[in-house]
Amino acid sequence: MLLVCCTAKPVRRGPPPPQPVEGDSPEHPKSTGLAYDHYLKQVVDVLESDPEFRKKLETANVSDIRSGKIAMYLEMVNHTVRTSLDEIKRREISRLQELARLQMQGMSGTDVIMNAMNRAHDGVKKFEIPSYLDVRNPHSFEVKDLENLIIKTTSDLEELDKQRKEEFKEYEMEKTFEQQEHLKALKEEERKREEARLEELKKKHAQHPKVNHPGSKDQFEEVWEKVDHLEDQEFNPKTFFYTHDVNGDMEWSVDEVDAVLQLELDKVYDAKNSPDEDDPVERQEEMNRMREHVFQEMDKDKNWRISFQEFIGYTGSQGQNQEFQKDDGWKTVDEEPVFTDEDYQRYLQEHHAQPGVIHPPENLQFQPEGQLHQQEPSEHQQGQPPAHQQGQPQGHQGQPPAHQQGQPPAHQQGQPPAYQQGQPQGQPVEQQHGQPVDQQNLDAEKLQQQIRDLQNQLHQQQQQQQNTQQPQH
Repeated sequence: MLLVCCTAKPVRRGPPPPQPVEGDSPEHPKSTGLAYDHYLKQVVDVLESDPEFRKKLETANVSDIRSGKIAMYLEMVNHTVRTSLDEIKRREISRLQELARLQMQGMSGTDVIMNAMNRAHDGVKKFEIPSYLDVRNPHSFEVKDLENLIIKTTSDLEELDKQRKEEFKEYEMEKTFEQQEHLKALKEEERKREEARLEELKKKHAQHPKVNHPGSKDQFEEVWEKVDHLEDQEFNPKTFFYTHDVNGDMEWSVDEVDAVLQLELDKVYDAKNSPDEDDPVERQEEMNRMREHVFQEMDKDKNWRISFQEFIGYTGSQGQNQEFQKDDGWKTVDEEPVFTDEDYQRYLQEHHAQPGVIHPPENLQFQPEGQLHQQEPSEHQQGQPPAHQQGQPQGHQGQPPAHQQGQPPAHQQGQPPAYQQGQPQGQPVEQQHGQPVDQQNLDAEKLQQQIRDLQNQLHQQQQQQQNTQQPQH
């Protein structure tokens, strides 16, 4: 008896272990892409195990969920759920502490001191305090923790969605750029053949069956007949939901919704075709768009799961709801513009601009050779110093310079320097040389700087001459 008691399994604390998944659904559901994805899923699983809280989630409006107001119903859950949530939070705090410790090991002594100083001033330089839980209370899961988690998750998922769309837009712009560059590199005959080939693939890609509106009755009935092979029976929403609830948890997960949408994707994108005709990246983006639309229509509590009640509430018990029966079709991603001309030009400037070219002139025109010779800049504008700076002081041929003979320099007598004489007055520099605007501005700045330097040099020499001519007392 003593031996049996000593070898008995310990009492398990915390949330119940995950049940093995049956059928063809994946053993591990898709990640949300968030750093706290595991913590989020554990909290959601435990909360939905409480019938009362689950009911509140299903009847709550979207604004209460997005604002975190739904968190106040945490006080209604039973003691077992609260104990499980406390354990989940303690494990998450321990994980974050371990990450901070490992990060500290990679920091220098100076960084550690500076980080401690920032902490003393209510700031953190290296470590970001997680905002999805209340770290001031590391022992228990409270209403504030759930509110923070809901708000943070909503914000981060929206940001990830924007990032995904922006990455796809850049992919499409880069694809367009590479195609244009490829055509430019071909000879005329080869280019015409390649353009004809691409146009033919585009027409072939557009010749596909009608794409039903995702989540509509027509779309579900087609799956009912061609995938479920129940064409001899009348469509029934309840049977359809149970058939595609692979693990039997009375919910459609992201993967289960994706499985329902595969037939529509296969109409447009075939893996056997070349990427020029059916791009796999565009297929994935199309899946994202369809999935988002289905969840937007059916997932009322915005937890990325479609419960049986939400599904029947959208379709009707017999599929009689008007919104469910309406099918306006669906425009695929290649039928709607992903980027504008302004987006494409901005992308070219940021990623494919030629080195050294910032803003190429728009009105660049060829000029006659004689006119170009007349407009050639002086030698000090071509990178060569003026004659008085080429190894020999100005006027040093046995006589002092003019300004040392009691006469001020020419530009101090009301006349401009020699290199400014003969130029039209009142015209900007960029209109006198026919150069690009940016280069003209640089030349003008250099010219003004040389004038200032020359004036300073002449002033210093004049001051020195006056000092030497004063009588010695």
